[in-house]
Amino acid sequence: MATSCSHYFRETLRGAERLGFNGGDFLQRVGLDAASVHDPAWRGPSEKLAELVQLVWLILDDEFMGFTLQRCKPGVFAMMCNLVIHEETIAAAIRKGVLFYSLFTDEMEMRFSDTGGVYVLEVTFHHPEYDPNNYFLEFWLSIWYRAVCWMAGRTIPLKYVDFNYPKPVGRAEELRYMFPGVQRFSQSRTRLVFGEDLASVPNRRTRAELKAMLDRAPLVFMVVPANVESISRRLHNDILAASAGGASFPQLEHFAGAYGMSAQTLRRRLKQEGTSFRRVIEGIRRDLALRSLLKTRQSVSAIAERLGYSETRAFTRAFIQWTGMTPRNYRKEVLGQFSEGERDQASRHHGTSQP
Repeated sequence: MATSCSHYFRETLRGAERLGFNGGDFLQRVGLDAASVHDPAWRGPSEKLAELVQLVWLILDDEFMGFTLQRCKPGVFAMMCNLVIHEETIAAAIRKGVLFYSLFTDEMEMRFSDTGGVYVLEVTFHHPEYDPNNYFLEFWLSIWYRAVCWMAGRTIPLKYVDFNYPKPVGRAEELRYMFPGVQRFSQSRTRLVFGEDLASVPNRRTRAELKAMLDRAPLVFMVVPANVESISRRLHNDILAASAGGASFPQLEHFAGAYGMSAQTLRRRLKQEGTSFRRVIEGIRRDLALRSLLKTRQSVSAIAERLGYSETRAFTRAFIQWTGMTPRNYRKEVLGQFSEGERDQASRHHGTSQP
């Protein structure tokens, strides 16, 4: 089952809460527990996140989900898709879609350019103060990237993904799954730089297929379909299943054989997605470390040993690279954001005892 980190559930509600709505009411209506959603280590079903997005669209009557000054009525994205579905190439479809939104709204600026066969899709929202954690910017980019891959019938590689904000603590790996490619933060612009000549990539979809796809929106944009699933995401899930949450991680050659490819091919595929086997392992260690710190009373040294670190100092150095703070300070700061009652409620929900 595909899951999403708690950050995306909380941020989905930010626009509605800015407009005076009670976020807890939205969570209750889709069957989500508020204590879980506010637990930084929790991950929830992507299907539930899609339900939450749909509910926000419906209640706010706004596809921009309250993250802009003016609303975008539900159905506008579908209208754009119906407009571009007849285009013969992916480049032509993106170009027409960008033109559509430039005529429809002043809330953002989208640019699609071609310089020497390198195609770039750039997005700027004019009221970033409504989206301080860049949730909707990432959501919007993800929708467009998934739509492009869907029209092509395969993953379109990304040469670069540039973000005009610093690398986010605790969810950079999540972005790597959303946008497989080399990620660069603190850039002057937010943009997707495609690794193919999109003018030569045909649009393989029909209007009938489009209708079926839109009937499954937004879930279709939140769960990576099997035919476009990144190898790093698959590897992440398989390593996690094989390790059983401990320190024993199978070698790369084991998974290469299971995938019917050589170790060299697997390394090359991971490199194309801007990652490596070591970085995938480190991402898993990071996730397990965060959960252990927030959901158990285990000492830092015990967590380090369970995750395969030879000494606590090595684990602490790695943790500082992941989050910018020591494990002890992270545990103290994050848990300090919640009242004792909220921590107890989250603890009961997870069946663990918080420190």
